[in-house]
Amino acid sequence: MNQAVSGAAAQALRWRMLQLAGVQLIYFVRLLILARLLAPEAFGLLAIASIAVSVLMRLSDFGMIPALVQRRDATPAQHDAAWTVGLVRAFVVALTLVLLAPLVARLFGEPAAAPIIQALALRPLIDASVSIGIAKLTRELRFRELALIYVPGAVADIVTAVASAPYIGVWALVAGALAGSAVAAGISYLLAPHRPRFLLDWTAIAPLIHFGRWVLMASIVALAGTFATQLAVSRSLGAAALGLYFLALKVAFLPIEAASSVVGAVAFPMFARLRDDAPGTARAFATLLAGLCLLLVPAYALLYAVAPGLEQALGERWVGTAPVIRILSIAGVTAILGELLVPLLMGRGRADRTFTLEVVQTGVLLAVLVPALALFALQGAALSWLIGNSAALVVAILWTRRMLDGVLAAAGRRLATAAVAAAAGAGIAMAVMDRVDGLIGLVIASFAAMAAAAALMWVSNRLFELRLEEFKVLLFRLRT
Repeated sequence: MNQAVSGAAAQALRWRMLQLAGVQLIYFVRLLILARLLAPEAFGLLAIASIAVSVLMRLSDFGMIPALVQRRDATPAQHDAAWTVGLVRAFVVALTLVLLAPLVARLFGEPAAAPIIQALALRPLIDASVSIGIAKLTRELRFRELALIYVPGAVADIVTAVASAPYIGVWALVAGALAGSAVAAGISYLLAPHRPRFLLDWTAIAPLIHFGRWVLMASIVALAGTFATQLAVSRSLGAAALGLYFLALKVAFLPIEAASSVVGAVAFPMFARLRDDAPGTARAFATLLAGLCLLLVPAYALLYAVAPGLEQALGERWVGTAPVIRILSIAGVTAILGELLVPLLMGRGRADRTFTLEVVQTGVLLAVLVPALALFALQGAALSWLIGNSAALVVAILWTRRMLDGVLAAAGRRLATAAVAAAAGAGIAMAVMDRVDGLIGLVIASFAAMAAAAALMWVSNRLFELRLEEFKVLLFRLRT
């Protein structure tokens, strides 16, 4: 029986990892291919359009989906109301972006960004039309269906963007984004069927907004850091520098975004169901933290090691990317605990604390941004992220120790194993790249480092008994 339970749970996890690994790998390959086809200025213009869309989306994000996932008794009327609010919000955002695009473009000092902002304004509308049934899939941890919704969307994105890039330049990035969202929206109604019904009912919306207001406030604060950093880079260093920074940010934050998407999708609904089970929460948190560290610390050490080779592979136009990636890689490591703490707080209904965590991180980032840019130019923007994340890490450690006493101390051996695996992988990568130049050296170094780190982690799992089977059983019980 235990084997059957573990097998079913493992299959669910594999589907979630397939979704995230597939989507992130596709976007990473897309990023590298388009970086070879397009100039940094194109990525700079896309960064301006993306941040403009993000600003308005986050300023109006009432956290409808997280609120539905967090609630144990969400009604059909609340699902319809949440879908309606999302659609109305997206329409207002799109209209605002179309009207204000020239002003936003001038704010960034790049008038050429205006039509790109207006075209990308369609994406929120397409995304909002996705079936609200995905909230139920998320709460029930039905990752197979979610994977089959979002992976085809990513494929449509890369095919459209890469095929059209030689002909329409920066517009290929916009076309790919719109095509990917449209494909995902269409498939969502096949795999998460929910007949949409336009419903503006305050009695259904109010309980969701009560929870979601903290999601909104946290999103606004987090966005302030991203917006201020990109605005400062664009105005002081230009669109080309913003393109370098945008690429470095995407590459460096890819590992933690992928991992936190997997963990968050599992942890948020899981912690929501474990609210009254303190021992179960502590065990699940410890297992997830160990897994994140064993995965991300070696991954970031490898990224730090191969950054110069990646810059060389991208070409002369991207010179200056490597040091920014390296600083942001360290920043990624400092964000690991916070990425796991957020779904714990959300699952416990303490979204107000996620807001506080964002205030600390963004407040420190903004405080050091201007002097950091003045002293270190583009690298100063990355240093601002590192310093802000480090401040948030201190708060995360204090809260974790208060809520889950002993969890961090118990993770000591696993953290040490992650550090050893990271050092070994980075050392091997650097040694290989010293002997083999170019893209071939980058590929060989990456695979050799990953193999070494994986071997060390396998040994550590045998020695330290991470009890992953226990987590699989717990996960399956939650799904059923």
